[in-house]
Amino acid sequence: MGADILSIGLSGALTSERALATASHNIANAHTEGFSRQRVQVDTRPPQLTGVGALGTGVKINNVKRIHDDFVSQEMRSNASIASGLETNYEFTSQIDNMLADPNAGLAPTLHSFFAAINNISNDPSSQSARQVLIGEANALSERFAYLDNRFESLRRGTNETLKSHIKDVNDLAKAIADVNWKIVLAKEVTQGEPSDLLDQRERLLHQLSAKVVVRSNEQEDGALNVFIGNGQTLVLGKRHASLDLKANQHDPSQLEVIYKNQGVDAIVTKFMKGGSIGGLLDFREYMLGGAQNELGRIAIGVSKTFNDQHHKGMTLDNELGGDFFKSIDKSTPLTLPSNTNKGDYELKTTITNTDNLTVSDYMLNYNAGIYTLVRNSDESIIGKFDSLPQTIESEGFTVELERGTTIENGDSFMIRPTRAAAREFSVEIERANDIAAAAPVRVRTSVHNLGDIKATLNNVADIDAPSFTTAKGTLSPTITVRFIDENHIELLDDKGKVLQVQQLDDQNKAIPATPGVPGETGSPATPAIPAIPASRATTINSLSETEQDDDSEVPAEQIEMGIAYDPGKGINLFPTPAGMETGYSIQLTGKAKAGDTFVIEFNKDAVGNNVNALELGELQHRATLDNGTSNYNEVYSQLVSRIGSKTHELDVNREAQGILYAQAKAQREAVSGVNLDEEAADLVRYQQAYKANAQVIGAANEMFDTIINVLRR
Repeated sequence: MGADILSIGLSGALTSERALATASHNIANAHTEGFSRQRVQVDTRPPQLTGVGALGTGVKINNVKRIHDDFVSQEMRSNASIASGLETNYEFTSQIDNMLADPNAGLAPTLHSFFAAINNISNDPSSQSARQVLIGEANALSERFAYLDNRFESLRRGTNETLKSHIKDVNDLAKAIADVNWKIVLAKEVTQGEPSDLLDQRERLLHQLSAKVVVRSNEQEDGALNVFIGNGQTLVLGKRHASLDLKANQHDPSQLEVIYKNQGVDAIVTKFMKGGSIGGLLDFREYMLGGAQNELGRIAIGVSKTFNDQHHKGMTLDNELGGDFFKSIDKSTPLTLPSNTNKGDYELKTTITNTDNLTVSDYMLNYNAGIYTLVRNSDESIIGKFDSLPQTIESEGFTVELERGTTIENGDSFMIRPTRAAAREFSVEIERANDIAAAAPVRVRTSVHNLGDIKATLNNVADIDAPSFTTAKGTLSPTITVRFIDENHIELLDDKGKVLQVQQLDDQNKAIPATPGVPGETGSPATPAIPAIPASRATTINSLSETEQDDDSEVPAEQIEMGIAYDPGKGINLFPTPAGMETGYSIQLTGKAKAGDTFVIEFNKDAVGNNVNALELGELQHRATLDNGTSNYNEVYSQLVSRIGSKTHELDVNREAQGILYAQAKAQREAVSGVNLDEEAADLVRYQQAYKANAQVIGAANEMFDTIINVLRR
């Protein structure tokens, strides 16, 4: 009996000692990240059957249980993935926000200074100092575009380097999880119990992995954990692990793609990498960095194209039509990048045709079975399908054409980036102050002999490529005199006093017969014919090219551009005239005239004080030339700043909210698995008392043995 008591006391003492050790282990790891507290699970030993019943034989340790809830841990990992992704996205997006909204580093103040310099030229068109200031401000604008684009490229390089670091971390974690898996399997085979500390170690690694990318997992029967990422790709399978890698995009070497590598099979999984730091980086790169850089390029193209177009319509101090003020980046900067896997040798070229319709998206052009398919990347919508090149994509504002090459094969593809490179290529072409075209190329000279109060002004210059400007440099071809036949009718004369006539052309460039009695018009009811006049007073104008005729011939009066009706109350805009004569510019007549009043329309030679085109250039600051004619440069830039700012604020709010959810999930995990020092201290006292009590049992058994031995000695 004494031996049984000794055994019972010994089992209790050993159990209490193990419980004390476990409580001490919990206390020692109270601040260990991811540690789950442990509890000794005990049970009674099998009873000893006797004639008087079953007698207890003491206590035994069944298991050292790890207090853990898989659901709570999964929730914490899920919240960690979302929180990490938002935090990373916010960190990079806020850098763009700070850069664009900075009053000293942003584009807005430089644009304002540039147009202020144009307004100074409007005030004094002949001032050389004002012209030099404008060139300086134009170069400052170019430098600001280049600076912002360089910052974008710097962010792209930083994104790539950070992505490389995270991919390495994922691979290291995958290997570590596979190693711990193997240790857990071996430990379970040896101990037939839970290796709690190894399970905690694996849980910590899995939590760290979830901060990089969204993970899913399931446990095998042998205790190993399988880990999946992306679209179901297996990262860890038992003691084996796959890996991730990065490689250059097939179209753009500066853009890295995430590659899944497993047993010799490589697959691009970039679009499946959601959540975590990697997902946040990829979202930032795709939707914020690329979009913002494309938008900056779109503004650069808009400024360059519209400013150049207006500058062409002016005249320099050297009596020449204005040239390109800025580099024509609408023609040179759109990128059409062939895939490095293309089998054909086609090289395509993209040209901007309409800045109004430009978007900030990139495009993919795929060729298969004789059909080109154009896809807009921002919403993955099919813009068009066609079977030949060139093609003008009106809705997107660009044209795609074949630049060189003889073959294209099924599966060939091209990435089109209409605006990405524009900001870095934005530059100033003007070097000489005299080359700034501040004056209008056309002027209207009023005769000093006019008796009426008629006023003639240049309305606008619409087409600088019209023959009026291109036939002879530095002149109008022809110079036109506007003469009032009477108060209600006008005729147009060339510089030799001959009445101009126009011959209308149809779509095939063939002459359209005029209707008798109606000068230069077709399809109208006949009116009394105007008598034919000698060719000595007639010059045939066919698209404004002059043709001399024999002096003794006669020209039918209905082809003569004369007798144009004039309403003194409403005035008139010339050109085009009723018969269709187009000059590329428009003259506005207002007021009441007297018969014989004349105005001469001529090249604005030596008009150093003229500021008409400078005013038009300055007006571009406020004119809606982008977004389908709804926004000006500043508005588009302000929209970009506002959009980035709103996104930054949204990410900030979401990351704070998600941070709270993550903290709550972490607190819930701590409530379930964390160490409560007060509870452990109480357990220490309880286990210590139990140990002492069991020691007393052992002492009592010892005394019983001693008594029996002493009795036997007698």
